[in-house]
Amino acid sequence: MRSTVTGRAKEIADLAKELPDSAWQELIDFAQFLKIKKQDFTYKQTTDSAQYVRSLRAMEGRKTKSGQTFIKELIEWQESNS
Repeated sequence: MRSTVTGRAKEIADLAKELPDSAWQELIDFAQFLKIKKQDFTYKQTTDSAQYVRSLRAMEGRKTKSGQTFIKELIEWQESNS
């Protein structure tokens, strides 16, 4: 699988070299669209785009830990091992 990903990344990089600077944002937007589509997004489900964007940001926020949360978990782990 690693070689497949590497091959695909190389193919994307080769294609990107041929793109004019003005097309980069379109490429990024399309990649983000594909990511969202994978999460079963449809335009029919979105009645309030602002609310949808807030929910996406909240989902992304739950995936990452703040430094403070990381330190708390680290301290709890160390205390549980002592």
